[in-house]
Amino acid sequence: MKVMITLGPTREPIDSVRFITNASSGKMGASLAEEALSRGHEVTIVAGPVNINLPDSARIYSIDTTDKMINTVLKELERGYDILISTAAISDYSPEFHYGKISSRKEELTIRLKQNPKLTEWVRRSYPDLFIVAFKAEYDISDKELINRGHSKLVNEDLNLVVANDIKKNKFGSDQTDAYIIKPNKDKIYINKCTKRKLSTRIWDIIEDMLNENQ
Repeated sequence: MKVMITLGPTREPIDSVRFITNASSGKMGASLAEEALSRGHEVTIVAGPVNINLPDSARIYSIDTTDKMINTVLKELERGYDILISTAAISDYSPEFHYGKISSRKEELTIRLKQNPKLTEWVRRSYPDLFIVAFKAEYDISDKELINRGHSKLVNEDLNLVVANDIKKNKFGSDQTDAYIIKPNKDKIYINKCTKRKLSTRIWDIIEDMLNENQ
């Protein structure tokens, strides 16, 4: 199957030299790509700015901003794909851009933010039959609320699977994590703390089982 995986952060420029971003390492997406390749799938990666090794046998696009991430994904999907796995920590907001460098002499600075579009919503509008997996990161909430928010994302964005975790317990860049894998009927599978490669194996087992059930 043809698989596209997004990974890493995006950067949203404040001015010509500064930007806002997050600490996503891209390790989860890279692990999913490695697992997909080991199963014989054809893999394309759309990566934000990361400092990790990505598999040589994948097609790789490097981007920085949310707009570039969305445009690259939509353009590449025209080549025909079976699965999109969106692990990228895409910025929810972007600042109003100021050309040049904002003076550092200002004692206070107000930055206006506007909401960015959701990648998976744009993709679903154009590709109603694509199997879409998305990740949902939250911070310091109960397991019940984490599951509810993950399921709400799945329903609202018409996804096939959501992987939800709490980044207070599983910090960006760590090699281990735990997660809830949430299906459309709200069935949930809890994966206790393990390596990201082991979690990738479980996610791929579930994806392939779901696709086989639908054949």
